[in-house]
Amino acid sequence: MPRRRVERGYVYKVGSTTKMWEGRYHVYVTLPCGTEKRRERTRIIGPCSEMSKGDAQQALIRIIAIARGQAGPLPDSPTFRELWVRYRTLKEAAWSTATRKSVVSLFEGASRLKKQPSVLSMIGNRRVTDLSRDPLQECLNQMAARGDSFSAVKKARTYISTALEFAMDEQLIARNPAQRIELPSSRLKRPCGRFYSLTEIRRLLAAAADVSLREHLIVRLFVVCGLRAQELFVLRVEDIEPGILRVDEALKETEKGSARIGDTKSTSSNGYVSISPELEKELRAWLQMRSVGDAYHVTADPKPNDLLFPTEAGTPFRIGNYLKRILKPIGETADIPDLTFQAMRRTFATHFQRYGSPKDAQAQLRHSKLEMTGFYMKEIPGSVRAAVERMDADICKIDDSRPSPQELPVH
Repeated sequence: MPRRRVERGYVYKVGSTTKMWEGRYHVYVTLPCGTEKRRERTRIIGPCSEMSKGDAQQALIRIIAIARGQAGPLPDSPTFRELWVRYRTLKEAAWSTATRKSVVSLFEGASRLKKQPSVLSMIGNRRVTDLSRDPLQECLNQMAARGDSFSAVKKARTYISTALEFAMDEQLIARNPAQRIELPSSRLKRPCGRFYSLTEIRRLLAAAADVSLREHLIVRLFVVCGLRAQELFVLRVEDIEPGILRVDEALKETEKGSARIGDTKSTSSNGYVSISPELEKELRAWLQMRSVGDAYHVTADPKPNDLLFPTEAGTPFRIGNYLKRILKPIGETADIPDLTFQAMRRTFATHFQRYGSPKDAQAQLRHSKLEMTGFYMKEIPGSVRAAVERMDADICKIDDSRPSPQELPVH
């Protein structure tokens, strides 16, 4: 007998200080072997102070419909919650698993650990036609005041605006009230701009070399090529070409099995990065050494489709595990306790200014827009200091007829 698929789920109160409605329901997932499994899901729906149990139950029904791809057309005068349900149903097929989880958590409060009001709990019950700049700006201000990150508030602004653009396309509203809402920058903690000095890089490479050739090579690829971690750990033997590395795959940390390796971050991320002859030589040496007595790889010569840096099981590394278990201890040895993948990519972009143009950096980082490359490039204090010294020397040229500073009167 086929399983019953019509389910309303149920809601109940959770939370010790702020009471929230939480919904519980089931979905059916298909396993790689083709069999179907029933999985339980929970979702924070909204605060009890703003929603009745009936409202929470209706919201859960819409959530279940989204999960099963059954959300219907918009009503004549939808609320923002109803608009969001329809927008997400149409768009989430193009989202990665990581994007879907982060956006859903932000807008619908999917996290059980974070009992903060979601975007929908703040503006979801308002009619789209009644929305103005004021409640949308207040929503962002509340998120900033409670300590949400810069990226979370920025993402909320982006998706509120795109959902309302969808409402304009459906001729529900004549203009987008979210076009002019601003990020509450003064209340937000700015993203870290940390990059490493040349001295720190040399210490890091030396510490990595003391561990193994593999670790030295991985660190060198990060700081010299500016690769993303999800790209580096799925490089294959055949991706090494004379003078270049091909980048056409990326690691999907939230996926499982064969789905862990997929497309890169964007279409512009697909491409090639340049490598020096010495770096290419080290890569070739690694391929020869890893198959003859290396502690990690004692199998036959690697095939072209084999991963360049596989685990002992032949699978890609878990990015977080590699950082925590291998790179962080190397950073501690090199007196760089704040070692991160993002900072190494930023380090490449910053020091590359000495050797190439911003367009060259954009090509190596594979950014679609030059403005994005600018976010990664930080001013190099040494170059700024040298420029100030040259400027001061030109403006204040020494004149033999002028008295020296010691001869000037003191008032």
